Amino acid sequence: MNRNLARVAYRPREAAEVTGLSVRFLYYAIQHKDLATIRVGRCRLITEKALREWLDRKTEAPVETKG
Repeated sequence: MNRNLARVAYRPREAAEVTGLSVRFLYYAIQHKDLATIRVGRCRLITEKALREWLDRKTEAPVETKG
């Protein structure tokens, strides 16, 4: 495998490792149509672009506080 190519997509477990989030949290976001994925056969992939855009939206969202 050529390791010189930039990563363009991740499986949910790989995306969890890269972001530091739990796989469960990512699947929740996928299930609720918050995080876009593509399917290639039986494999679900999160594109690098979709992951970055989703993280950007999450960092721009107002923080909810209880009180």
